[in-house]
Amino acid sequence: MKPIDPTLAADAVQAVTGPRQRDYAHPKVNFQRIADLWSVVLDTRVTPEQVALCMIAIKVAREMNRHTRDNLVDIIGYTLTLDACMED
Repeated sequence: MKPIDPTLAADAVQAVTGPRQRDYAHPKVNFQRIADLWSVVLDTRVTPEQVALCMIAIKVAREMNRHTRDNLVDIIGYTLTLDACMED
């Protein structure tokens, strides 16, 4: 049986707190920008939290097609960003 790989979580933390946060801003700020754009496209109000949930869903759909480590790391990362959006 394969043991739990703690480096998945460590890699996700690094991804969302390292250069990406500097490049894209805090997840709440970045996801608000995305939500504003999606709201126009979809003609309905989208929240930053919904953006995070949709990004998780994208990664789940990709994982259903083919397993990659990146999908799992990103699911954890988007879960962390969802939490950061809900902190307020």
